Amino acid sequence: MGKSKLYNIAKRYIEIIEQMEQTADAQGLADLEEERVIWHNKLLRILKREGISFKDRENVTRLAYHLVRGNE
Repeated sequence: MGKSKLYNIAKRYIEIIEQMEQTADAQGLADLEEERVIWHNKLLRILKREGISFKDRENVTRLAYHLVRGNE
């Protein structure tokens, strides 16, 4: 898989979270939450494949931020 795929998935996951933080519309938030769950699951799968351990959802989000912000 490699770092680039992991980076791209983490980047999209973070973009969705940032969109959620700026969205007040209930339907828009619901749509973004559905998309966030999809990308969160993709991120979980690739982290496991890469042998990267995590504790919970918040830890996965911190890992994603660290990966994306550390490589910009």
